[in-house]
Amino acid sequence: MIVSVTLNPCVDRVVFVPGLRVGDTNRVERVETDAGGKGVNLSRVVAELGGRTIATGFLGGGTGAQIRHVLHSQGVHNSFVEAAGATRVNTSIESGDGPPTTLNEAGPTISEEEWHRLLAHCENLFHRADWVALGGSLPPGVPPDAFRTLGELARREGCRVLLDADGEAMRLGVQMRPDLIKPNLREAERLLGTALPDRSAAVSAARDLRSMAENVIVSMGKDGAALATADGAWLGRSPQVESRSTIGSGDSMLGALLWALGEGSDWPEALRWGLAAGAATATTDGSEIARKPVVMLLYNEASVERVS
Repeated sequence: MIVSVTLNPCVDRVVFVPGLRVGDTNRVERVETDAGGKGVNLSRVVAELGGRTIATGFLGGGTGAQIRHVLHSQGVHNSFVEAAGATRVNTSIESGDGPPTTLNEAGPTISEEEWHRLLAHCENLFHRADWVALGGSLPPGVPPDAFRTLGELARREGCRVLLDADGEAMRLGVQMRPDLIKPNLREAERLLGTALPDRSAAVSAARDLRSMAENVIVSMGKDGAALATADGAWLGRSPQVESRSTIGSGDSMLGALLWALGEGSDWPEALRWGLAAGAATATTDGSEIARKPVVMLLYNEASVERVS
């Protein structure tokens, strides 16, 4: 069982324009909305692949109800704590001339009572979990060491912990030494305080970051990912696809990877499944996530090779 905890989920609103002109009028071709947030997307992919998962965190207001509706419609078990404030809306502008421009709201302010309610709720859910996936941003009112607290709680229940975050939340979270972290190149550069100009540097970074976590994946988008574990280091190459939107690709990678580990795969094979799912999500419009038939197809086009 994989329990995902998304403290600051969102409704992802993707606006498509034929080239973004800043400071000028832009004509919108179409708008798509979907459930979003790192753990939400991770659980969606796990469920899509047939794995067992529960998504939790905070939801509130009409936007929170919208996320619940999406998860129910996709067969994703969820058990969120109700917040007084409304779940945020994140807007991405897809202009077709590069990565999306994103406008991320802060999220609702969480009260101390709501935070303690979530901790008690998670303790109950973690009893049934093999992996606990923590990730994303922290909403206002949540302690900056929230991921460390949740990770320590998961460990007491015998769970393995994935942490996928950035900034202060990540720096404090790794103090409990997660079983897996997955920074992208920019996030890894911030953690290490050094530039990572190429794939070789990403492999070295993954090895160095094992001082913070048992296993490390440094993701490189369409260029694949580097993996370091106690048994060595690997370099994964993503399937080459026509990318339509990269929103949720990293979350999809992690969802498929944890699903594969649960099915008995070793780390390199699990990474291969993750690369296939990340690429499958990149082929979808807006904030849609990978579908199982596409993941199965792209698995054959992903590769992982040992480098040490």
